[in-house]
Amino acid sequence: MNPFTALEQQPPALQSVQLLLMGVFLTSYLAAVTSLLEANGRLRAAWVALATGVGMGFVFTPWTLGALIAAGSVGAVGLFIGASWLLSRALGVHEHATTLLPELEEDESPDALPALISVPAAASGPAARGRLSAPTAPAPLG
Repeated sequence: MNPFTALEQQPPALQSVQLLLMGVFLTSYLAAVTSLLEANGRLRAAWVALATGVGMGFVFTPWTLGALIAAGSVGAVGLFIGASWLLSRALGVHEHATTLLPELEEDESPDALPALISVPAAASGPAARGRLSAPTAPAPLG
């Protein structure tokens, strides 16, 4: 059976439940794989995604259709994350050096700053992070 014809033959009473489960699955999966939440929140979102993914298998008439939609959603999110990571690496968005030093006044010397807030120069830069390491800071907005 073709999955697209099986999707058209779903009972109309279940379509709203199916859409709700698909929305909750996609939202909770995105919350689980991104760093929008802390560790406990990501774990809870992963459990919600797992439960709604299993629930999609129950509400779709051939259960494989629910599994295909869940797998397609996971694949699409993975492709989007990979493409955005490659694009940020290609554009050099994460190559800027961040500093914790405050702005100096014109009459101040760099020796006047406390040694606790200085960042060693050898710990920053693309050579120290590795060639294809994960981004370390969000992209600047301004």
